[in-house]
Formats: sequence, structure tokens, C-alpha cells
Amino acid sequence: MDELVILLKDWVQRLKGIDLTLDPCEEAILKYSLAGKSYSKMSDDIPNYELSTIANIKAPKLFKRLREVTETEINKKNCKLVLTQLLQQNQPEIIVEKNNYFSNIPHRSHINLHEAPDFGDFYGRSQELSDLQRLIVTENCRVVGVLGMGKIGKTALVRELVENIYRHFDYVLWKSLEYSPDLEEILTEIELYFPFKNPETRTNNRINHLITHLNQHRCLLIFDKWEAVTGNSEASAQQQENYFNYEKFLSRIGESKHKSCLIFISIHKPSIMDLLQNRKNINELSLSGLKNQEAKALLANLGLFDPGIEALIKCCQGHPLALNLAAEIIKNIHNGQIPKFLEGTIFMHDAMLGILDKQFSYLLNLERNIIKKLAAEPEPKLTHQIFKYFPSIPQAEIIQAVNKLWQIRLIEKGEIQESEALWVLNPLIKKYIKRRYQ
Repeated sequence: MDELVILLKDWVQRLKGIDLTLDPCEEAILKYSLAGKSYSKMSDDIPNYELSTIANIKAPKLFKRLREVTETEINKKNCKLVLTQLLQQNQPEIIVEKNNYFSNIPHRSHINLHEAPDFGDFYGRSQELSDLQRLIVTENCRVVGVLGMGKIGKTALVRELVENIYRHFDYVLWKSLEYSPDLEEILTEIELYFPFKNPETRTNNRINHLITHLNQHRCLLIFDKWEAVTGNSEASAQQQENYFNYEKFLSRIGESKHKSCLIFISIHKPSIMDLLQNRKNINELSLSGLKNQEAKALLANLGLFDPGIEALIKCCQGHPLALNLAAEIIKNIHNGQIPKFLEGTIFMHDAMLGILDKQFSYLLNLERNIIKKLAAEPEPKLTHQIFKYFPSIPQAEIIQAVNKLWQIRLIEKGEIQESEALWVLNPLIKKYIKRRYQ
């Protein structure tokens, strides 16, 4: 990593006429960030600087300065990717002279992550990363969905994945659908990014032209916040039409032959996926909370340790945001004492209420009612027991609703009894139901 820092300083001096002088702490932060170290681990290796100083003062100041001198959206998470690409594109003569650093990069990817959010430290998820890399790089899936509760870590997972696999693609483009853009608008932005002119004006023909490009070049498209273009109970006719267009687009990308991949990130599963999921080139990954060791690492970085750490993780079901919000209350109100926090009722922060309100707005009435019934029960229930709650509804519909709730991890599978899974509602969802519906 020292060599990359030297190349960066030389590039800034030659092209910008600026002497990029870093103090020892800043230089260490940059080197450790390039190596993928967390701020918590940096604080162990940088003498005389506390974790809070490194994470909240020195690092933000460093990356703000780097953004100014490089004119890129560089941050801790993407610094290795951005600097590698920047130096490849702008100083070929240095790469020729010092090509050892770049010798393991097979080709130059065109990468646009301007709409990808910036995250701090990334915790665990090694199995999920491995599964996604296998689906996309090895099995060449055309469409991969990453599903799960709001703020469970879906976007952070895909952001980390891109860092690991971008070298396998000629083009990488991240688009956020947060503000519900029309499909036509997204197609225009994609066409502007790719090096081709699309003479077509009709949507179907534009998609055909795009698929031709996806077959000529290996491209990775990421559509974040897919749920924003999804029709829910409050959607207008125009919004419903836009969602229908996105579903057709997803279907075309999944069914057409090409060598690229579209990842969509969503708090719920698009209905079109039920029709596509039997195809071998289409898959999905449902994300649950952090595993125990991963959650412990997150809480340790927030300054929380035993006793009570495992009970806190269980209480929050490993949900990263819930753990962060609980940690703030524990430190500010309970002087860092986890048992004091756990003595009260299950904590539900207003921020989590808002996230779950949004999640529940996309559920069908039957799905909401299943969760309400499970929340009122002291024990988990088998599928045939859930049937009894709704005697007038066909069992096939109930099974489909239960399966959908499990796919987005609003309910979890418990142990198997009588060849059936017990369905478990986690404490966060139970508390939400009590706050909102009881």
C-alpha cells in the first residue's frame, strides 16, 4: 500500500501542482484504509490517537481533502478502487515504470459508483459475500436479488461485494431508485454511461439495444432501493404503471441471453421473481441479522462489551441499526451498562419504527395479519396452525404469504416439528406490532 500512496502523491504533484503532505496519523489512516482495516483496528496501531478522534476527526478531514485534490468521490470504503482506477487512467508512464502494483489487475473497468452510499466499517457477512460472488462471477447469473428488512445491511453488503468483484467486469454502474425515477429516465442515464448511441425511442427497442451491449461487454448493474418503484397500497395509477415497466425490464434482463448481471436490492421481493426464479440464471439472497461474532465486533467498535452483550444481540436479532441505536441509549442513559438497558421492555427507537412502517406499507393485508397473529402468540406456530387463523382463505394463499414473509426475513424458521417448520417472530417485530397495532 505504501507504493500506491507514493504514486498518488506523485500524481497530485505532477497534474495538480500540489504537495500532498500528510501528517503521520493521516498517512497511517490512508494506508490502513487501503488495506481494508477498520477504524477500531487502526486505533490499536496508531499511537496517541483514540478511536473517536480517528473516526470522527482525522479520517473525515483526510478524505475531504482527497476528494478536493482528486475531484472524485473517494472515501474509506472505496479508496483502493478509486485510486487504482484514477492512477491507471491518468499516469500510464508511472504504471509502466512501477507496474508491480497493477500487475494483478487484468483490465481497466469503467466504474461509476457516484450513487453508491458511503459506509464506515464493514462487519462479517463472509458467507453472504461468498454466496453472491459465486452466483455472479462463477455461475454467471443474469439477475440477483438481495432481499431483507430495512437497514439490515443489504446495500452495505453489495457495496462490499463490488469492491471484491469489479475486476471481473468491463463496466460497473450503481443506480439508486430512491426517488422513484421513471424507467425511461434510468434507461437514458444508462445509455449516457455506456459508450454507444441508442437510436431507438420506444422503450422495448431501447431495452433490446441495451441487452445487445450487455452481451458484447460484461457489465454489472446495481439497482438500489428497488422498493421505491414498487406499487403499494397507496400508489397512484402512474406509479403502478412505472412499476409494471420495471418488472418488464427485470424480466427481459433475466430471460435474455447475455453475459452481464443486474443486482437489485429491495425490502421485498418483486412479484415477477416468482415467475422467473426457476430459471438457472436468476437467483436471490435473503439477508438476516449479523451473526453473534459479527455483532460483537460491531458493538466492540461502539465501546460495548460483556456482560450482557449476547442478550443484547438476541434482543435486536443482530439487526445492525437496532444495535447501533441501542448502543447509543446504553452509553448515554445507562453509562454503558447493558444489563440496565435490558431490565426494561424491548427498546424500539423512532428510527426503527419509521423503517418498519415503510416495510409494512408494502405488505398485503394477509401478510400483515399473519404477523399480527404470530405477535399475539407466546409460542411459535406451525404452518397448519396458521391456517386456522384464516379459515376462509385458501391454504395455498397462506403458504405463499408465509413464504414471502420468510424470504424478506420478517419471520424466521425455528425447529422442525411434524415435518413442518415452526415460524418465529423476532422481538423487534413483536415490539413494533405492540407499538403500532395494539
